[in-house]
Amino acid sequence: MSPPPEQILPNSDDSSSKDVISSGSESANSPLPATPEKRKSRWTKGGAAEEADDSTFSQDAPPPTSFTPPPGSDVVPRKILTPVHHFMAGSRRALWGDLANVTQPPRVYVDGRSIFREISSVTQLRRGDHCMTTLNMLRCLSPQVDYLVSLAGSLELLHCYHHFIMLDDVAVVDAYGVPRNKEGQIATIVEYSNTMPEFYEEVRVLSLNSWLHFPKHLIQQVCLGKAHCHRVPLADYGDMPHIFRIEERLSEEERERIVRDSERLLEDHPTYNMFWANCEHTTNMVSGAKKFTSPEVHFMFWSLFRYLLTLVGLAFLHFLTLRCYSRYCLQDFQWTLGAYYACTALPVLLQILVQFSRMAWNMVSCYLQNLISKDDLYHLLLKELCRAIFNGVLALGFLVWAPDFWHFKEGRLALSVAVVFAYYASDMVYALMAQVVTRLLMNNHGKYWLIGGSCLTREQELEVKAQALSEKTQALSKTGLGQKAPRRKAQKMA
Repeated sequence: MSPPPEQILPNSDDSSSKDVISSGSESANSPLPATPEKRKSRWTKGGAAEEADDSTFSQDAPPPTSFTPPPGSDVVPRKILTPVHHFMAGSRRALWGDLANVTQPPRVYVDGRSIFREISSVTQLRRGDHCMTTLNMLRCLSPQVDYLVSLAGSLELLHCYHHFIMLDDVAVVDAYGVPRNKEGQIATIVEYSNTMPEFYEEVRVLSLNSWLHFPKHLIQQVCLGKAHCHRVPLADYGDMPHIFRIEERLSEEERERIVRDSERLLEDHPTYNMFWANCEHTTNMVSGAKKFTSPEVHFMFWSLFRYLLTLVGLAFLHFLTLRCYSRYCLQDFQWTLGAYYACTALPVLLQILVQFSRMAWNMVSCYLQNLISKDDLYHLLLKELCRAIFNGVLALGFLVWAPDFWHFKEGRLALSVAVVFAYYASDMVYALMAQVVTRLLMNNHGKYWLIGGSCLTREQELEVKAQALSEKTQALSKTGLGQKAPRRKAQKMA
């Protein structure tokens, strides 16, 4: 089933039809038999399935994904459908929100510098936008699982994101929830991506459908070929409707440059690597940042290092204070306790202080650069200050008092797990509370900051003040002239 004709805007460019007519007239004069010319596809996915004749979907739908078997293989590739195929077939509809005029509150990225927002409607997306969705390792296994992962990212319970670049302006969403541009074509993105069904099918084809070779190719694909750079429909994320966009000031020329570089990336892109060349690396490379970097990888390495230090601190506490009863250990109990605090509480304290101070400095800089409004600035400063206080009291307090509970032998394992994840758990609790409060403010008052502030950027505020001053000056000048006119008239009559 294809979308109804009224939902797809006709393309105003008739060059394709003219090309067909001209090529037909030339072939009539040619001695060679006429061969139908195949139109170049917009899609970079497809493989063997692209050659198949499938009239289930409309003509502009991407072909189902399949993988060409190695030479000499008798493996029959399968067609893997993505969410856009289910939407266009009418089996289910995308879950996009529709609050085009609502501005969502800003958030701070893991690098403490970038600001992003959750969009209220996909029609807010424009070509060249740097967008993100919650990282979902199980994407397309179940629409319900996809939505729950997306919702967890919207509630700030997860802080790992998948990055992509918009190639089209989203002008309309058709009857099946498929975003389209102003020409009526399916809105597309560039990304390093894969779904679980596609990943499994690729490994199955490469391993010649043999369970003996499956583990080898599985490890190779996970390390080096987990994702591929493709042009895909934005509608493939219709089951994950919470999309975020990095706040940037992009001119039309910059947007065109980003789109050109992204399309060039489709033909010449680095091989995917989770740590050195992932979706965030390439997206930052072609976006306004123009840097081949991944702050999420840096944050992940720091988090792993902090978890490792926590385990070392637990080892000090466990082996040196609970299993060592020699005179030497008893005399150096304070040293052991200090080592525990240095490995558990001190890294958390430093992370809280460094993150907040760096965030506050960068948010003020973003306000001065006209990226955010005064409402955004006040909201972020208060929110992150409360986060620092909450995590400092809850997580640090628990880590400091944890050694006092080690004499309970039955709960040592649970206590060890709680020590390792104390900061993450406290941050999740605070994030959920902050989201509840913010959404209540948005529902009841239509905005997320109520005391003072302004919804304008610094540049817009200065323009408004300058305009008000100009109007006031003009009003005063007119008033002065109005007072002088009767005096002159009275003097003339006298």
